[in-house]
Amino acid sequence: MDVLTSVDPTSSQPSSADPFHPSFFELAAQSQLQDLIKPAIRYVLAVLAQRNPRYLLRLVNRFDEVYALLMAGIETHYLRVWGSSFAENFYGLRRRRRPGLSRSQGGTSVSQAKSERLGKTEVRLSLLFLVGLPYVGAKLEDLWERNGGGLSNASLFGEETATFNDTSLPLRERAKKVATETFKTAYPYAKTVYQLWLLTYNVRYLFDRTPYWRPWFAVMRVDVRRVGPNDGPRKQLLPKKMPSLVRQPARFLSMVLRLAPGTIFEALKYGLPASIFFFKFLEWWYGADNPRRRRTGGSGTSGGGAGDDTSHPTLDPPIPLLPDLTHGLLSKSIPTTIADTLPEYKLPHIFTLSSTLLDKLANGEEHKPTLTTSGGKRRLVHNSCPLCGALPINNPAVLPSGYVFCYTCAFNYVEEHARCPVTSLAVPERKDALRKVLG
Repeated sequence: MDVLTSVDPTSSQPSSADPFHPSFFELAAQSQLQDLIKPAIRYVLAVLAQRNPRYLLRLVNRFDEVYALLMAGIETHYLRVWGSSFAENFYGLRRRRRPGLSRSQGGTSVSQAKSERLGKTEVRLSLLFLVGLPYVGAKLEDLWERNGGGLSNASLFGEETATFNDTSLPLRERAKKVATETFKTAYPYAKTVYQLWLLTYNVRYLFDRTPYWRPWFAVMRVDVRRVGPNDGPRKQLLPKKMPSLVRQPARFLSMVLRLAPGTIFEALKYGLPASIFFFKFLEWWYGADNPRRRRTGGSGTSGGGAGDDTSHPTLDPPIPLLPDLTHGLLSKSIPTTIADTLPEYKLPHIFTLSSTLLDKLANGEEHKPTLTTSGGKRRLVHNSCPLCGALPINNPAVLPSGYVFCYTCAFNYVEEHARCPVTSLAVPERKDALRKVLG
């Protein structure tokens, strides 16, 4: 088998003599599925625990143990019934006990299929590598992170701690400290060596130098194959004849309870793609690109013609806050309310623009409006700071009222008065309520 056939399962190269030999892509996909299931379940459980902490918080705190027990039951079922792990069965793969006869003809007999089935030893070793070792790896990773992840507190804060040879510490404490520091230093290197070890087997499998996808498969003498025509379930999932519920209710209920775990485990491989579709549907439904999620019932719609768009109502824009003409910036009492209390405060430059000046501004002939003293009505100018009159606004910042000012002007004003200068809306957060406007 060449490299192209090992990578691409759809390749039809003439060197592909064994149609049941899985490709590199299939094995990598099922391995990634095993790695993605655990964080997905952890995330869903953590979200549910926030709403029901009384019942689910303990499960979250002991998630590694609970997940290991759950996967032990699932993997045991699939190994005994299908001869594969859950992820391998999902991708149409199975485990075969070697040595086996050649499948160059593209099929197997029933007797050969029986001889390739996993025994009790292979099932137990598979459970060890599927559940046991990942659990130990998760606990080692957690231990490494809880102890500083390779960085000591002394190196972070420049503090000197007791050395390993400090005789003031008890022997047990010194031994524990030495073991902790050694583990923190050696764990990343051991993990790197382990990953390189797996990489060598992946490369050798890719170039068809070994039939084993993982090193422990070589120890068990088990390889991974595609499911063939005679590779059905190893044991009957449902009995041929169920006891009568009317005549034998106790026996019927005991049979249902005995078959319930296997039935639930079998439903998982169908529930996995269904759950993925369900979550993607929720992501689309609650996304901003879906206008139908805001569709209302009969109260918000009315029967119209073919061109009536009332069946899809849209939200009205928020009502803008109008200026406060009594105590705000545009009130006539500004000299008595602000200038008298703050002598250094300058009267805001709010201009009265004539139509001629507006035309000049539109044509770019004028860049700064002139202040008129004809006693005209005071008003806000577009793109001008209501406090200092700068046009355009320097370093614009917006208040919760929706009005934009120069950042310095708004900062000084809300720090002193804790309200919007235009609408008199209370701003108890003061400077923390300011938001920069990025153009």
